Amino acid sequence: MPEGPEVRKYADALNEILSGRNIKSLTARTKDARNWLAENGARLAGRRVNKVRSHGKHLIGLIAGGFYFHSHLMMWGRWQTFAPAPPEEIDRRERARILVDGGAAILYSAPIFNVGKGDPALQIEHLGTLGPDVLPYARAFNQKEFRRRLLAEENREVTIGAALLNQQILAGLGNYLRAEVLFACKLNPWRKVGELTAAELKCIAVTAPALARRSYLHSATATDEDRDRMRQDASLVYQTGREYGTRHWVFRRTNLPCLRCAEPVRQMRQVTDGTGEEERDRIIYFCEKCQGVEAQPGKRTRRRIDFEVR
Repeated sequence: MPEGPEVRKYADALNEILSGRNIKSLTARTKDARNWLAENGARLAGRRVNKVRSHGKHLIGLIAGGFYFHSHLMMWGRWQTFAPAPPEEIDRRERARILVDGGAAILYSAPIFNVGKGDPALQIEHLGTLGPDVLPYARAFNQKEFRRRLLAEENREVTIGAALLNQQILAGLGNYLRAEVLFACKLNPWRKVGELTAAELKCIAVTAPALARRSYLHSATATDEDRDRMRQDASLVYQTGREYGTRHWVFRRTNLPCLRCAEPVRQMRQVTDGTGEEERDRIIYFCEKCQGVEAQPGKRTRRRIDFEVR
């Protein structure tokens, strides 16, 4: 699933190609958007796209006259922009197409796309309840609000590994960022929120936006020094010469040496029920030694070697 940094990059691309330009047409194949456009689509023609922004994993485009469009990419969705014109042929994966003067944006494979009029935060499920954006635009990350939400009474018995996937606590973190944040802060993913010290809470509040920003700018959470080590030492990666394998400290590095202590990186499934948009078991990657993780009863780690072409 694309996380906050990836969605922000899509928002940047759409903002560049769409903002300040007038809509020539907007079409959609998702049910709710298609129905809305059947009754109201003509009202969008000629209207200016004011800006496109992201909040966590949500992307919102604001259109003159109080209109908007919204997407959530879920696991497989992606946006693509075109200039000066998109392909005429409609790909079977296409879910929405926004055509403006001199450019276009097409949404592929995403199951969630909405169009409407009014405040999207009041109309789109989950949007109005999102926690602070891990990649804020103008202001510094809102540590105070993050801590308030994280330390709410209902979260005190929740594991920190599950809590960091709760978009109502912190918007934009997904599986790779939470693994990297917990590794950087040397935290056991199964520690309860109510057990965390002030120093540990501070580390999360500082590290989460810092790693999200690094991923946004460099498509990696690992430092330049650690990436150089992985490029030069074949024992630290599954395959040499693949940049994706050097991007992270623990994420998808199962059974490879930890970059801090050389013990094997491990993976297990962690229950994340009750965390809003992420209600299912998720794989968590960690270093047992650095993060103080004891073997979980009834759990076994298993080798998982995944390669992505990016």
